[in-house]
Amino acid sequence: MIVEKRITGYGFALLATIAGSTVYIFSKAALIQISLPQFGFYWFALAIVWNTLFAYITPAHQAFRHISKKSLKTLLIIGLIEIVATSTFYGAISVASNAAIPSFLRNMEYIFVALMGVIILGERFVKMEIAGVILTFIGVLIISYQKDATIISYFTGSSGLMVICTIFYALRTITAKKHIKTVTPIMLAISRAIFLLSVSVLALIILKQNLSIPLNAFLNILIGSFLGPFLTSLGQYNALKYIEASRAAIIQSTTALFVLIGAFLYFGRFPLAYQVIGGLFTIAGAMLLVVGRKIHFFNRHTLKING
Repeated sequence: MIVEKRITGYGFALLATIAGSTVYIFSKAALIQISLPQFGFYWFALAIVWNTLFAYITPAHQAFRHISKKSLKTLLIIGLIEIVATSTFYGAISVASNAAIPSFLRNMEYIFVALMGVIILGERFVKMEIAGVILTFIGVLIISYQKDATIISYFTGSSGLMVICTIFYALRTITAKKHIKTVTPIMLAISRAIFLLSVSVLALIILKQNLSIPLNAFLNILIGSFLGPFLTSLGQYNALKYIEASRAAIIQSTTALFVLIGAFLYFGRFPLAYQVIGGLFTIAGAMLLVVGRKIHFFNRHTLKING
């Protein structure tokens, strides 16, 4: 019975990983043809549709009947964080030469989550986590290498935008974990989409852009917004019912490998060899961070029991 539950959990985690990898591919395909505000309008409008339908046909909609002021405050804070995190995330995909590069760099989020745990929660690193941080940073430096690149070009390029993105995503993760009892995953998903849709509309008005986009771009957004934000969240949520978060995180840290394969099949090109090597460093570092975090909490729990 336990083995069957774990297999089911790993299956859902793998589903979330594969579905999550499609975000990079389909959003990159759409962003080649349209602007970021146009993309944001359709992507997050559809995200609201998918998540609202899911909430309506499941018991999840009951969470909206009694939303406290504390929950609204939490959703507001996370929504503002998401504006910066998600805008820079899709901005990084837009300017990246290959969709796999931002997916490798996304593993920096594990570093910043761990660092915020140390700074905010007073936790400590174990040796494996330190090794994970070092490996991930080495990978990021390798991926980000560009001869004669300036500081301005770095921060406006994919690498710099992903640094900003992962810092804010880590901040969102810490905030969401802290208030997980007052807000549900579906509330977070819909609230996030509303905030980002609002910003997209504002950007369209300021930049005086219209909503006319090519059919191919819309189809990429339609498929990507369903497989990505919706199906990924569904897979992650169900995976946590059967396996520990650390086990699910190990599988999800391999997202970049699926992006690498998908980008080759969809666009017919691989990143440069040194970028792939750097990417493998980031995956290895992320895995060490996740495993090290699990060992850290296991040891702390054991000490409490023995104490």
